Amino acid sequence: MISFYRAIFFLALLMPVASHAQVNGLERSYAERMAMRAIDERCKLLESGPRRALAGFTAQARGAALRSGSSTQRLDLIADQAKTAAAAKPCRDPAVQSEAQRIIAAHKGWRAQLTGNYPGLARSWKVDRGGKDIWRAVQDTGSATRVGLIASGTGLSFAVETPDLNASGARLFLRDLSKLGPPQPSRTLAPPLRNGTTIHVAASRRPAATRARVESKPRAGTLFVFSDATTRAVLNADPRDTFEIEITSRSGTVTRLLVEVGDLVAAFTFAAEF
Repeated sequence: MISFYRAIFFLALLMPVASHAQVNGLERSYAERMAMRAIDERCKLLESGPRRALAGFTAQARGAALRSGSSTQRLDLIADQAKTAAAAKPCRDPAVQSEAQRIIAAHKGWRAQLTGNYPGLARSWKVDRGGKDIWRAVQDTGSATRVGLIASGTGLSFAVETPDLNASGARLFLRDLSKLGPPQPSRTLAPPLRNGTTIHVAASRRPAATRARVESKPRAGTLFVFSDATTRAVLNADPRDTFEIEITSRSGTVTRLLVEVGDLVAAFTFAAEF
């Protein structure tokens, strides 16, 4: 994703003069991506692959702006301004055509990459599309437990894996915005209070899937896979937020993990290109 970031041309002409003077660099990057997405929606300049890549990078730019202190309301306003300005640009404008070609070319290199790193404030999502096992995006939780996205059917599912063979269940706790306000940027991982969350129970329990190499046997342990609905809920979580996963064992022990949402959407987009 880093190479895709650097290849995108700054579409400063798409930004209204007043807002261009008031936004910071991260907000401007987000506005430029939103403007290009609006132009592509109208002009159909990109095929599905480059369009997905642009959507992923737009999410990454939005997350970076939120974590730097921008509010959701402010970014929504900036996005609206960018889309309004973009509506005035002709599809055949040389700057628009040049940017579309840059994105198409950048996508070819981006798709050829097998690994990617998507840092948040405290943790990172590490993507590996090499295919040695079904894991595609993983966050290091500081233990032998793995959390992230696995290849499942024709898509990706959110999952958690523990070396505990006696693990019997897993639950995930996501912020409920109808009960709690939005999170604030912090380098200290702090999940929302349990009484302000929605609870998501793992949909299935399987043997662990992690392999050291393609030819290796999976390690001993237990894999819990969450439903498509829960996967969508995690992807829709605020990039500034932290959520908690609880794994229970037949032995009576309970393991609690903290996960930073961060740039999971961008990691998902990159991981899905396999």
